Amino acid sequence: MSLEAAFAEEWPRVVGATLRAYGSVDLAEESAQEAFARVAERLAAGERIDNIGAWATTAARRIAVDTLRRDQVLRSKLPLLVEPQGSDDPALTDAAPVDDRLGLIFVACDPLLSPEQQIALALRIVCGVPTADIAAFFGSQEATVAARLTRAKHAITRSGERFAWPDAHDRAARLDRALTTTYGVYTLGHTAAAGDALMDERLAHLALALARSIAAEYPDDTEVLGLLALIELGEARGVARTTADGMPLTLAEMDRSAWGRRRIRHGLDLAARALPGGGRFALQAGIAGLHSAAPSWEETDWGAIATLYHGLNRVWPAPIARLGGIIARSHLGERELDHAADELRALRGTGSSDFDRRVSAALAEVEERRGAVPEALEALADASAGERNLAVLRYYERAGERLRRRAVSDR
Repeated sequence: MSLEAAFAEEWPRVVGATLRAYGSVDLAEESAQEAFARVAERLAAGERIDNIGAWATTAARRIAVDTLRRDQVLRSKLPLLVEPQGSDDPALTDAAPVDDRLGLIFVACDPLLSPEQQIALALRIVCGVPTADIAAFFGSQEATVAARLTRAKHAITRSGERFAWPDAHDRAARLDRALTTTYGVYTLGHTAAAGDALMDERLAHLALALARSIAAEYPDDTEVLGLLALIELGEARGVARTTADGMPLTLAEMDRSAWGRRRIRHGLDLAARALPGGGRFALQAGIAGLHSAAPSWEETDWGAIATLYHGLNRVWPAPIARLGGIIARSHLGERELDHAADELRALRGTGSSDFDRRVSAALAEVEERRGAVPEALEALADASAGERNLAVLRYYERAGERLRRRAVSDR
């Protein structure tokens, strides 16, 4: 296993083991980071490490103890320690019966934290995402996100209180936040904040694993099933999202025969079970299901999709839900198409810079369908401004070339 693969797989386990032992999120993260840095150094020097996760866990525990001793606060920290179970070497025993990845999600979803802090902390301690990439996801400055993470970790490690891994009661109380946070991880994996690839497959796969773990714990919760359906359907279509050279494709351009049909059927079954619940993720799963079930783009049931978006906006009146509803209605006739252009212009400025770029991209597509080429090009330029994903930028460049050719032919 490569170091990169081992990091993705073992990072949450190393953080989780250290957090359980010493009760400090900050200390656990810093110790895990140093442990993996030492792994990299030893591998670069030609040393063989058969079990990187076990080695890093042991190293992180020792680093944490050294840190406490060096800072001369071990005695004051002793009341906060959670006693390790079983062997003195946590790397050689399965001391915790929980999935550390899922456990850390519930840790991050502490009710004292804001939704933004919860997602940022989950990306950091569960996924090991660099602070700079988290900042790009939120459209914020790196220093701002770093400060937000610090406050979140200090809030969880409350002074004078013994750290406790979230129990069944805490997990149930934090379930809704855990679903939202897991979907935030998937969103960042579905379209990476930066880099050459359209997707960050590591984050997308982690979100799917988390959703499956939550569903195993709450098999009858319709929102849990909705989230799992939404991710399963997205992943089933993921293989057809780009060309062989990495160029992104829209739903209208995808080769639907390349979709994972078995996974589509599984996702549709989950969506059908979730939809009667009428919650945010259940309705989003229904929308994804209608897209996935359509034999072709032309046969998409836009009326049904628009109806589900109407319901979604009632239970979850978020800007992104409104955007989806506008796009769906734009396919219901010329009058709705014209109205969509006005609605999209009004929607700009109501969310983050990343959201504004998504609105501009939608506006460019609407204006192109209306035949308003100059307006489409202007919106496309707005969508490109500040975009850090190079695959998305290549798609915008291709769309711009198509629009410019159309402008020449229309003269």
